Amino acid sequence: MNDQQPWKFTCKTCGAHKLTVTRVWEILAGPDSETWQEWGPLEANHLWHFEFKEKIKKNREDQEDHDDRADYRRDFGKYANDSSISKLTDYEIYEPQNNQGNDMFYVNCAGCDREIEFGWSQPNRGGLIFPTECSDFNPKGIWPEPRYLNSWHKKHWL
Repeated sequence: MNDQQPWKFTCKTCGAHKLTVTRVWEILAGPDSETWQEWGPLEANHLWHFEFKEKIKKNREDQEDHDDRADYRRDFGKYANDSSISKLTDYEIYEPQNNQGNDMFYVNCAGCDREIEFGWSQPNRGGLIFPTECSDFNPKGIWPEPRYLNSWHKKHWL
């Protein structure tokens, strides 16, 4: 297999030459929502594949101490005596949903984990990933990752 890299990257901070692509997404399922991430190397052809995957957190309460959760409790005393004559409703059932439009992508130096700006070869986060610090980066025809849009405007890349 040919491992020749047609582009070069050298980290300004640590001098490393490899990049990692990470995707973070949420599976929305009401109180059972989960946040996941997967990551892997950016390859010579600007494609990537994910080699690792892990759950970051299950839901908000997984990240908090028991005492902190008491702060979120509400006083429902005035609702305790329900005098309404309406019939009981079924509990809401949460179907897991994954909205890929809310996924977060990151490109980081594999040596020191410094975040690198990047863009996409196709609109709507499609196609190949082009980090701005790679030797073959040319902003013409590249769509910025949405969170870098202001930075690209300031650099007159759009």
